[in-house]
Amino acid sequence: MSNGEDHDVPLAVGTSVGGYVIDRLVARGGCGSVYRAHPAGRAEPVAIKVLHPTLAPLPKMIERFVREVELLRRIRHPNIVEIKEVGALACGTPFFVMEYLPGVTLDVLLSMRGRLGPEEALEILEPVCAALGAAHAAGIVHRDVKASNVMATGGLGGVKLLDFGIAKLVDPGTSSAGLTSVNRQIGTLTIMAPEQLLCAPVDARTDVYALGALLYRLLTGRLPFESSFPGELVRKHLEEPAPRPSERVPVSREIDAVVLKCLEKRPERRYESVHALVRALRHATSAGTLRSSSHQLPRFAVGIFLEIRLRADAEDAPDLFAAEIERILASAEDRMRSAGFALCTSTSAEVLGLRLLPRDPARWQDERQAALDFALDLHTALASRSGSDPRVHVNVSAHAGEVVVRERMDADPEIVGGPLARTGDWASSEETANLCATWELLDGLGGFEAAPGPDPLVLVSRSAA
Repeated sequence: MSNGEDHDVPLAVGTSVGGYVIDRLVARGGCGSVYRAHPAGRAEPVAIKVLHPTLAPLPKMIERFVREVELLRRIRHPNIVEIKEVGALACGTPFFVMEYLPGVTLDVLLSMRGRLGPEEALEILEPVCAALGAAHAAGIVHRDVKASNVMATGGLGGVKLLDFGIAKLVDPGTSSAGLTSVNRQIGTLTIMAPEQLLCAPVDARTDVYALGALLYRLLTGRLPFESSFPGELVRKHLEEPAPRPSERVPVSREIDAVVLKCLEKRPERRYESVHALVRALRHATSAGTLRSSSHQLPRFAVGIFLEIRLRADAEDAPDLFAAEIERILASAEDRMRSAGFALCTSTSAEVLGLRLLPRDPARWQDERQAALDFALDLHTALASRSGSDPRVHVNVSAHAGEVVVRERMDADPEIVGGPLARTGDWASSEETANLCATWELLDGLGGFEAAPGPDPLVLVSRSAA
């Protein structure tokens, strides 16, 4: 019987590898294959990862394969797969023996379940973050935290983080400025942080970004950024604000806030550690659980949505405009709060403020008029800001519509979703020089002039008279 050592083909069932007998092929990746095996004469299974024989002559591949073993041994943790021993086939191809993990990876679980609730997602993320916390403490950044690298085995300690094959070993005592990627993109494109894509320094916050993408997928069943074109996917990671999970599934604004903070473009705006992320997710989940029995009902509100856009000649150097963008966001947020708007979304590129209309419909027109006047003032202030760079453009859109609120006995009603919160359905998708508004907001109001805008919006300015 051929043992498959001379060809890049799976090892045959019954092959002996370092005192273990191959039962079956479990998985096959770009670097190696994983087999289920058992010690000769005993029944308890193990997993054996064998480098693809065709890669064995390549020193860099051997180095990467051996490094994975060294990193796993360096960070022993109950939520990281345990290495039992290391060896080589007769031809010199290396392998290592791991604990065998019955169960399925998260991508398989999601294909069966579709998506998970916040409490279930927390149960998955807590042990993953515990494993990553141990890795980060040892100076190791995983760089590939995705659903296929997390195993759900069921039972106690049933979540394991896998595949440290592209992990980066760094000195935890050094600053993140030293953690370079040697001008080479390393990772999985669908979950890569902007600094990975730009081959810039990486640190623990790079894994936080991937955790945000993983949490988004757990909650919605989809990735935050999707495209069949690699270049377009890269652009979305670098430029587009992450969509809120609540645009796709009914989750609280606290959950939205946790996911969006993980997926910030700039590392310093993310959670500083996986431990901080877990604490925030626990709080967001418990807040939603405590309110789950509270009464939900539709209400009407006005919404103002601000979006910052960098023009084409500024896209290659977004950091040059970071200070100006921060000033715009801070100014808009302060003005909205002062005008009684609740900030339902606040990311590195957009702000959504919502203000509930009174319960008495007879007062709605006056409230809509006040909101329109505020939106016009806000747009004017941002468009004429001192020292502005014309390459940094601010879009402002306004709408009136339905939201869903939770009524609480001891506090004001809380906006938790609804059509008005889905800005993709009504905000301008084009760069405009005027305030954009919908007729749902403008109906019956005065003091403005309107011109055709991006359908079905209109461009609004103050009346000359």
